[in-house]
Amino acid sequence: MEYTTIAKNILPQKFTLTQLQKAYEIILGHDIDKRNFRKKIISLKILKETGELEKVRSNMAKLYEFSDKELKIVGIL
Repeated sequence: MEYTTIAKNILPQKFTLTQLQKAYEIILGHDIDKRNFRKKIISLKILKETGELEKVRSNMAKLYEFSDKELKIVGIL
């Protein structure tokens, strides 16, 4: 699972990076460093920004979606 975009099957179509990270933490069964996760995910180019924002607590978070509809094998961690 560390090497697939399997999280796309449990997330809504549009999601925040925090939601994506939490999905992988549940799948993998351990915490993931936030900064490293975001850096890695962005570098893989498997996501695209939707241009939309979602209010999270008192901040606004960018919404993303997977760029491909198919499941991909990638080195997440």
